[in-house]
Amino acid sequence: MAVRRDDSMGIESRATAELAALHVAPVFWGRGVPRGDGRLVVVVPGLFGNDLYLRPLRDWLRRVGYRPARSSLTINAGCPKRLLATIEQGVQRQLDASDGPVALIGHSRGGMLCWAFASRLGGRVSHLALVGSPAPAVVTMFREQGTFSPAGVSHSAVAAAGQQAMRLFDPDCTVPACGCEYVHDIVRPLAPSTKVLSIASRDDPIVPAGASVVRTGDNVVVGGSHSGLTHNTAVYEHLGRFLAE
Repeated sequence: MAVRRDDSMGIESRATAELAALHVAPVFWGRGVPRGDGRLVVVVPGLFGNDLYLRPLRDWLRRVGYRPARSSLTINAGCPKRLLATIEQGVQRQLDASDGPVALIGHSRGGMLCWAFASRLGGRVSHLALVGSPAPAVVTMFREQGTFSPAGVSHSAVAAAGQQAMRLFDPDCTVPACGCEYVHDIVRPLAPSTKVLSIASRDDPIVPAGASVVRTGDNVVVGGSHSGLTHNTAVYEHLGRFLAE
């Protein structure tokens, strides 16, 4: 049975234990994980996050045979157009160095940026993995309503903090009313060849599992905290199989 969303502090306190459990799990050390083909995998953090907390995930990707790339975001907050430009500039040299396929992994709000980036790169993106991300619900809002209600896809306190950060960092940003490149990217259909996996937690007090459901792709539900999904043993098992498809 899912844990109530108003127990958020108790649920999110599990993240440290989840990280400890990951480090003793065979999957973290590559046992039983299909070997990667060396493709570039861009990993993007969630709201208010940066690349630091994603280091265990990048280290794991490298161990199992991929080339992980940082997002270069100092903090994932504010205008998504600006943030996506930072990500693109940060990985451009690696993209130019090879014409091979690229995979994207986005945690929480990072999944929204990855979705837009996948649309921009088109058929070059082989895999898009959304981890605890409301991206599917946000894309539907943009496409069908032309508006965005953060309270509808995340915990009210987190949504309010995100909106406050937007006003602080980018007071002129009116996304999606602005109709900027980011908006065009996120509403554009993904390439038919791009495989999509959305992983949600039934216990997530920040992003409800229903907001993470993709209509075209695979949906997986695990247990655990929202912040701990990037070092959740079950998540790594699913990512290992997905990236090897």
